[in-house]
Amino acid sequence: MSRAWCYLFLAIVAEVSSVVVMKLLSREAHWAGMLLMYFTIGLSFTFMALALKKIALAVAYATWESLGLLAVAAIGSLFFKEHLSVMQFIAIFLLLGGVMLVNIAENEHRES
Repeated sequence: MSRAWCYLFLAIVAEVSSVVVMKLLSREAHWAGMLLMYFTIGLSFTFMALALKKIALAVAYATWESLGLLAVAAIGSLFFKEHLSVMQFIAIFLLLGGVMLVNIAENEHRES
């Protein structure tokens, strides 16, 4: 795995962390939690910027948002007891399929 993809993975982890912190803060906001949330958002964008040096914007953004959504949906379901409807499962499945197609198309474009 290239360094750029590692940066993208770290951007996703930081983004998901910030969203989880936001959810926790929705109950009762503390200044330390707010600082953590802003720090992880900044970290996510910093890693994303590093990833974009080598990964095409469309590929990076689609991957970042889709895998982030998948992780947030799983965390919401497992830890916050939020339930996904059948339609939401289908939408996530289609989104992941779209990201795979964007990545395949980028690889084919690079090879030609």
